Amino acid sequence: NIEQGGLVKPEKDDTEFQHPFFLRGQEQLLENIKRKVTSVSGLKGEEVRVRQDSVARLLADMQAMRGKQDSLDSRLLAMKHENEALWREVASLRQKHAQQQKVVNKLIQFLISLVQSNRILGVKRKM
Repeated sequence: NIEQGGLVKPEKDDTEFQHPFFLRGQEQLLENIKRKVTSVSGLKGEEVRVRQDSVARLLADMQAMRGKQDSLDSRLLAMKHENEALWREVASLRQKHAQQQKVVNKLIQFLISLVQSNRILGVKRKM
């Protein structure tokens, strides 16, 4: 304040910048920042065409990605179904294996009992 004999300090100037290319430590992006042109018509025809082309390209890319995603989704679903079928088959094969193992064990026990009974009979005959 001049009346009090001091200089007037200017109020703090808070200037804020906001732009997707305005990033700390990324100076190479600064060249992409352009000052807005104030014109009555807004965007020039060429800029509109460039933006339309960019949007069309982006839309085509999005549709291609959606197609790939749909393809991947259907492949994943098919793989899930195949996996479930394989697990059912594994369970069935395990059950069949267990049954076959029981049959083999019974056959072995039967053969052992035959051999033992033949020994007993053979021993009795020798007497």
